[in-house]
Amino acid sequence: MKVVYIKPSSAKGYLRIGVLDGEKNLSFTVAEREYADAGSVLPGDSLDAERLSALKLADERYRARTKALRVLSYGDNSEGMLMRKLTAAGISRGVACEVVSEMVALGYINSRRQLEKLVSSEVNIKNSGPRKLIPKLVSKGYKKSEVEEVIDDLISRGEIDFDEAKERLLQDASEEEYKKILYKNGYSVC
Repeated sequence: MKVVYIKPSSAKGYLRIGVLDGEKNLSFTVAEREYADAGSVLPGDSLDAERLSALKLADERYRARTKALRVLSYGDNSEGMLMRKLTAAGISRGVACEVVSEMVALGYINSRRQLEKLVSSEVNIKNSGPRKLIPKLVSKGYKKSEVEEVIDDLISRGEIDFDEAKERLLQDASEEEYKKILYKNGYSVC
């Protein structure tokens, strides 16, 4: 295997490295700061397995960051949800975990803010009760303890009120429908 070219990538701070593997052309996108970890290869250099592995890892990190930023540009995601989306896209678990941590450190994932917005919307707009709300948010990758803490904080600040939400649900319902509506929306039927 031989390095054919090194040129700036269209992505700022990255390099494109072309490698000829027999008849096959390979191309890697590597962060400039990771270039040294890949052995600072130059055009014409031969690649051993260790250098090739370093290039592949650096390229996978680039693809993971790009995918993470694309996913986050569409809307809020929890750490767990972003992790699932990255691994589903073929990113290794180790690199996905590294990139998720990077997104949190950059402030692109703020679970607390996301949870407050989701809980408020579910209670104030959809009139969801706690028995429906908590499992729904846990299934999106949030920790149950975080969800419960946010609910308690929003209740204490007066931003959500399950009793008012329940009244809104039942205002136009007949007595025969009460139990069905309450159960369906996550409230205790008692």
